[in-house]
Amino acid sequence: MTLIASIAEQSLPVSPDARVSKLDKSFRAAPLAQAFAVCSDGVIVGVIERRVIAKAMQDGLADSAIASLIFADPLIVDAAAPSDSVCRALLADRDIRRDIYVVLKDGAYFGLGHLPDLVERLVGDSAERERSVDQAVQAVSDAERISEVMSEHKRRCVELLGMEFRTPLNGVIAMAEMLQRQPMGVDALAQVGSIRASAEGLLRLLSDSMDLTKAEEGLLELYPEPVLLRGVADRLQESWGHQAQQAGVSLLVSYDGDPDVQAMLDPVRLLQVFDNLIGSALSYTRSGAVEASLKARREGEDLVLEGRVRDTGPGLPSAKLARIFERADAGDSRRGASGLSMALTRELVECMRGAIRAESNVGQGVTVVFDLIAPVAQTNATPSIGAAPVAAHILVVDDNATNRMVAEALVEMFDCTSESAEDGLEAVEAVQSGRFDLILMDIKMPRMDGVTATQTIRALDGAVGQTPIVALTANVDPEDARGYIAAGMCAVVEKPIKPERLLQAINLALDSRAKAQSSARRVSSAA
Repeated sequence: MTLIASIAEQSLPVSPDARVSKLDKSFRAAPLAQAFAVCSDGVIVGVIERRVIAKAMQDGLADSAIASLIFADPLIVDAAAPSDSVCRALLADRDIRRDIYVVLKDGAYFGLGHLPDLVERLVGDSAERERSVDQAVQAVSDAERISEVMSEHKRRCVELLGMEFRTPLNGVIAMAEMLQRQPMGVDALAQVGSIRASAEGLLRLLSDSMDLTKAEEGLLELYPEPVLLRGVADRLQESWGHQAQQAGVSLLVSYDGDPDVQAMLDPVRLLQVFDNLIGSALSYTRSGAVEASLKARREGEDLVLEGRVRDTGPGLPSAKLARIFERADAGDSRRGASGLSMALTRELVECMRGAIRAESNVGQGVTVVFDLIAPVAQTNATPSIGAAPVAAHILVVDDNATNRMVAEALVEMFDCTSESAEDGLEAVEAVQSGRFDLILMDIKMPRMDGVTATQTIRALDGAVGQTPIVALTANVDPEDARGYIAAGMCAVVEKPIKPERLLQAINLALDSRAKAQSSARRVSSAA
C-alpha cells in the first residue's frame, strides 16, 4: 500500500506577507511546482498557486502581499494516509482548486501534493490495482473526473502561454509594421514583410490554440453586434493582400449582396473563420489564385450568408477531404500545418449555428464553404474615420518600451505631439498638469494598472478629470472591453495597433470632448 508521504513534494512554506514578485521568482526557480503552502506562526493557512501568481503579475500586483490571493481551504491529509483514499477524496470534490493538498506529519507541515501527479502514480502502480466489479464502476466515474481535471489544467497551461507570448509578439508585429512605412529597398521591405507575416502567423496559432481549448469545453462565447458585410471583404483584402503578393499568389476577395446591409453577428469570429481558411489556402497554393467570397441574401428579417474560400493547391482524395476539419495528424502533408486552425474553424461555424463543408475543385484545389443565418441589424450607422486630429498633445502610458515607441511614432504620424509615462501612477501625476488633450492607456502595468489609473483620473476635479482616455490592450474580450468603458475610458484599441483604428478612436474621443465642452459653455451662458 502506497502512503501519501512517499508522493508528497517537500517544499518550504511561505509567509502570507510575502510579495507577489518574490513568489513569482520562486515559481520560476521551481518550474514543476504548482503551489506553495502558506504558513503563519507555524499554522498552515492555505496554499498559493502558480496560476494565481502569474495572473497577479499580469495585473500589476508585483508589490502586493499574497495574503488576499491565498486559497484557504485545501484538503489536509496525514502523511500516513493511503494514497488511493486521498485520490478518491480529491476526485469526489468538484472544486477544481482543491486539486492541491497539504500533507502533515505528526501535526506539522510535511509537504504538498498535486492530484494529476497522484493519479499518474496510482495508474502506474499495477500491484495496487485489484478491482472488483464495484471498483470497476467506480473507476469509470473516477476516469471522468480525471479527464475533467486534466482538461482544466490543459486550459490553464494554454492561458499562461498566451499571457507570456502575446506581449512580445505584439511588439514584433507593431515594429515590423512601423518599418514597412519607412523608405527602404525592395529586398529589405520583403524581409520585414516576412518577419511581420511570421509573427502574425504565430499569434494566430496561439489564439487558435486558446480558442480551440475553450470550444472543446463549451466555453466559447459569441458577442453579436451590427456588422457591415461589405466591410468584411475590405478587411480581408487589407489583411491578406500583401502576404498573398509576397507568396506570388493572387488574392481575389468579393462581396455579393446589398452594399449597405448589416448583420447581427460576432465580427471577430466571422473574420477568424475567413482568416483561418485563407491562411490555410495560401499555405498550399504555390501559384494561381485564392478566392474568398461572401454572399448575402435576405429572407424576411434574416440574412442567409454563404462564405467560400477556394484555392488552386493540391487536391484531396475523398477519404482525406472528409477529415479536413479534424486535428491534423503528422503524416498528412496537406493538413499538417493547418489542422489546428481548420478544427477551430469548424468549431466556430458550429458555435454560430452554421454548417461547413469541403469540396474538391474540378481540376485542382479545394473549396471550403460555410453557411450562416444572422438577423438583419436594425441600425444603419457605420463607423467612419475622420481627419487627423489637429494639435493634440497626447500622453502615452505603457510599461513596455517597445509599445511606447510604437504608439508615439503613430501619434507623430498623425501630426500630434506626445509625452510618455511608464505606469498608472506616473500617468495620474502627469495628467494633473492639465497639458494633455488625450491619454492612450495600457491596461496591465505594475504599481497601478490602467483601469485603476482611469478611475483615479476620473475622480480628479475640473477639466483634467474629464481628459479622454483610450485603452490600448492585447485583450479585447468584449466583457473586459465593457469593463474598461465602465471605468471611464471612451474607446478600446487592440494591440498590435492598427493606425487607422487608433486614428478613429482618437478622433471620436476628441470630438466627444469638444461637444461636451461646447454643451457646458452653452449651459453656462444660459445661466
